[in-house]
Amino acid sequence: MMPVTLSTSVRTVKTLALIIASNLDLVIGLLKCFPCVEKLYIEFSYQLYSQRNCKNEQRYDQLECLDLHLKRLVLTCYAGSESEVNFAKFFVVNARVLEHMMILGCYDDHEEWSENQRKKLQLETRSSHIAEFDIKFDNELFGLVHVRHIHDLVTDDPFDNSVCRCNEDPI
Repeated sequence: MMPVTLSTSVRTVKTLALIIASNLDLVIGLLKCFPCVEKLYIEFSYQLYSQRNCKNEQRYDQLECLDLHLKRLVLTCYAGSESEVNFAKFFVVNARVLEHMMILGCYDDHEEWSENQRKKLQLETRSSHIAEFDIKFDNELFGLVHVRHIHDLVTDDPFDNSVCRCNEDPI
């Protein structure tokens, strides 16, 4: 068995979930390792605050994942900091086949805040003209990804709460 390193490409991974600070370089490195990811779930962690100061300056990186595969991106615990905006904007500008991007804010559902985030993300510059963007407050899970069925290989998307068989159970 060959060990997995960031220089090794694992093409069988289609769904990837990360709990990270908004470090774009780290995610780009992982997407190079997993070039066929179609669904990417990212929870921004405030416990990794020391890493949250990444500027995430805008650039274009040609990645197979963004050019050919990434269709769904979910960002949770999104506060709208400069680093997080630049992180999200990278995917808006570079994900060519993106169909749906959901941003779940960690503050009160404030229409003005959501509209302000849409402006900051400059959605008119998106690469995928079929992409839909939802920006809303995550009032149920507060950003937590339901991972109870992460091992369920029968489920196409183990993070899709609509197919969860234990909705009434706490996470």
